[in-house]
Amino acid sequence: MTDPTPNFDSVSVAAILAQRSREDKGALLDDLVMMLSEVVPGVQVERGLLRRRVTGIGLPIGNHIYRLKRNATDSFEASRQQQVRGVVIRTDPMEIDAFLAELGNALDAELRRTERGRDAIRAWLDATNS
Repeated sequence: MTDPTPNFDSVSVAAILAQRSREDKGALLDDLVMMLSEVVPGVQVERGLLRRRVTGIGLPIGNHIYRLKRNATDSFEASRQQQVRGVVIRTDPMEIDAFLAELGNALDAELRRTERGRDAIRAWLDATNS
């Protein structure tokens, strides 16, 4: 009998992001902030003034910054910015599913490189499965 709970070795961040976006889009930004704010250097978190709710996140990975913003109607605006020597030279809007797939793959590679990153993935897997 197989174990229905995914583990670190069999599930990618891309798969988790895709699943979470289908299950609860409202919690997606909060999940990203929870998992990545301590692990990925330079994460930029935007919060609303009144309710301190997460309204956006910027994740610098390699030569790109992945931005995800929640607007007033709770829909998402996703984009990938190309950065050269600290200057954004191009911004590409993306559909949310393509954004999450690309971000997940980039995060997989980045987080699996470090022990701290692997621990963050394990903790997120445990939190999403409970």
